[in-house]
Amino acid sequence: MMKISKQRMLLLIPIVFVIGLIALIVTTGIKQQQLGGNKQRLQIVASLNTYGEIAQAVVGKRGTVVNIIDNDRIDPHDYEPTPQVAKQYQQANVIISNGEGYDEWSEKFAAANKRAKNVVVGSLYPNRVGAENEHFWYQPDVVTRLTTALVKILGELAPEQKAEFQANAQAYQQQFKPVQDLMQKLRERLAGRAVMSTEPVFDPMLDGLNMRRLNVGFAKAVEEGQDPTPAQMKEWQDAIDSGAVSLVINNAQTSSRLVEQAVTYAKQRGVPVVTVTESIPQGKTYMTWQYEQLKAVERAVS
Repeated sequence: MMKISKQRMLLLIPIVFVIGLIALIVTTGIKQQQLGGNKQRLQIVASLNTYGEIAQAVVGKRGTVVNIIDNDRIDPHDYEPTPQVAKQYQQANVIISNGEGYDEWSEKFAAANKRAKNVVVGSLYPNRVGAENEHFWYQPDVVTRLTTALVKILGELAPEQKAEFQANAQAYQQQFKPVQDLMQKLRERLAGRAVMSTEPVFDPMLDGLNMRRLNVGFAKAVEEGQDPTPAQMKEWQDAIDSGAVSLVINNAQTSSRLVEQAVTYAKQRGVPVVTVTESIPQGKTYMTWQYEQLKAVERAVS
């Protein structure tokens, strides 16, 4: 057997060291690339900032969220996406849409991105009451349903972080507990009492409070951009005059001359009016927005 000389052995040591160093660099680079890939995978686009806030709470530091409609001065019904928005959807790995035709442009962009995981919030309510109402952020349990769906999807994209996503979701749900507690308190107090709305954006919450909605045709006409009919206006006034109505809900972002007349009619006859909005007001979080509106309801019926 051929023996390796001491001199050649000494020459081989640096070579082995270099090869080992290269292997270490390559392995580290692969791990960093995988980590970077994971970070890049966790790019979330939400059509509404309501859902974007929930998504950011779940993904935490493991990803970023882009909210397309993040201003309460933008009417979601009239929103026209830009080429930049289309690019953001194409780069996303998770897309959250409201569904039910509310943000049809978002669902179309989501369908065009074959790599992304898609969450349609409407699909989380397959058997809901009031199937025609697409304002799912007012569903009393939307936080629980959406965080659960996001933990599952994000856990599939980054399995090693699933426990972290689960912990983040539970922490956000706990932060939302004051809202849930207030809902329960009002549910016990308002069950069966009658309410009218100028527009149906708040209806999922009213249903969650077990209130009895009157004159739904009035609200539906306003939602569709039409004036309430004379019959609907008379029905509104008759319900107020009869003393049957405990509360009126007015969507501040949808108004007209007849809506203002109806609200004034209620106020003049002592029926409390609570103002709500369709989008999160500037400077507020989803949680504070929901809590403050429910507190307004509580004050109105006290």
